[in-house]
Amino acid sequence: MAELQSDLPHNLMAFVLDPMSEQTIKAAIKGLTMAFSEVEQGGIAETVNFLKNNRTPKILIIDLSESDLPLGDIAKIREFCAPNVAIIAIGSRNDVGLFRDLKSVGVSDYLIKPLNNPLLLQRAIEIANGVNKEYVEKVGKVIYFVSSVGGAGATTVAANIGWILSNRHFRRTGILDMDFLYGTLNLMLDIKVDNAYLDIMESAEKVDDYFLETIFKKYDQRLYYLGGLVDLLRGVNAHTEAFEALINSIRRQFNYVLIDSQRDLSKINKICIKKSDSFVVMVEMSVASAQNTVRMLEFLESDQPGKRIWLVANKIGLSAAGALAKESFEKIINRKIDCVIPLDESLALAAANIGQPLVMSGGPLTEVLENLADNLVGKIDNQKVEQASENEPMFSADKIRRIYFDICDKIISKFKI
Repeated sequence: MAELQSDLPHNLMAFVLDPMSEQTIKAAIKGLTMAFSEVEQGGIAETVNFLKNNRTPKILIIDLSESDLPLGDIAKIREFCAPNVAIIAIGSRNDVGLFRDLKSVGVSDYLIKPLNNPLLLQRAIEIANGVNKEYVEKVGKVIYFVSSVGGAGATTVAANIGWILSNRHFRRTGILDMDFLYGTLNLMLDIKVDNAYLDIMESAEKVDDYFLETIFKKYDQRLYYLGGLVDLLRGVNAHTEAFEALINSIRRQFNYVLIDSQRDLSKINKICIKKSDSFVVMVEMSVASAQNTVRMLEFLESDQPGKRIWLVANKIGLSAAGALAKESFEKIINRKIDCVIPLDESLALAAANIGQPLVMSGGPLTEVLENLADNLVGKIDNQKVEQASENEPMFSADKIRRIYFDICDKIISKFKI
């Protein structure tokens, strides 16, 4: 099968293993006049390959007739789907127990082969397209990034984690820049901002799933950016109902939503905190950072009890003279740091100048951030990042210098200096 790619999601995409099912699905699509729908020959592997390289369709029909572990295959496919996809499964096993198991993991319907009744399939598609509450309620995970002090690296880490989730984990990821006055996340991705994002905050009626397609900026096939810079005199006049509707809509369309937040408790920031599933607090080894970290932890632990809070230390081993030792910092905040990133600010600035995430250059820094991303999505246990953070120094001055010169070479190439 030729690799399919599109900026817009299919209304329906089907992968089947026999000609009769293919013709029946095509007849059902024709009867429903569903534009932008396709049927391809293939099974689980072809379905996964499609999802890795394309937007998740609104409805996905998959053939389980050759699957030895149908529930496991559904779970595998779910890993690469947006939360709001509706799945219709077809198969050869006439088993009530299997039908119930598939329904329990969010499959809209299970149809038995031979699939030769277009009207029966049309009914299943209509139900999946309109009234299946089970899949509509599924939402993506929201990760909230905040710095304890200015320059601690929340923007840089959010941009790089977003790239990893998109390009290493194949998840549809949206990054929101909540700094409407001086936001710089767009520079990390070489994206030009506009104010379409901010205009809709004045009215909740403007917010719907279709409108999101027009305001998100695309970085690559699975990574999208949303942000805006207002006039400094105007400021931000956010309509809280509109913003909450926006966040709810975004969560339905993305596997992961990363919020690059500000250190304030404005009404819209409180909404972000409430909707978040976990928090990444960026710290640096200073007394001011320790003081703010203590206050942030107290607030988040009382306001959002039970949610995971990651403490990520930046610029370890590269800070100015007089910085606190890691052990002293941990003693002040009465908590261990989860991850250490020996990030040199000059590297981050150089990467922003060429508009690409640092992790694209490879090296030890990439490994640290990939480990952190694995933890955030639950791929490995908590100990792995902690072990990585204890191996100091993470890389030598010579390695830092090589990464820095590599980025400088890319700047020179881009701007033909």
